[in-house]
Amino acid sequence: MLDPHGACGYRALKEQLKEGETGVFLETAHPAKFKDTVEAIIEEPVEIPGKLQEFMKGTKQSIGLQKDFEGFKSFLMNC
Repeated sequence: MLDPHGACGYRALKEQLKEGETGVFLETAHPAKFKDTVEAIIEEPVEIPGKLQEFMKGTKQSIGLQKDFEGFKSFLMNC
């Protein structure tokens, strides 16, 4: 079972591997990130770890970025 981002990474790995190559795929999302969906599939409750519960109480912070490489590069260079 993969989250949406992990599924994209897995597909890219499978599509880019050449015959005889071995790839490594690492999925890092906790099932609690997609709690409702995961619970519906596995038909069991998903526990939310204490640290994740605390994190989820926080306020979302985000920064708007331009949708091009130069804008992204500028942001990184001026952090």
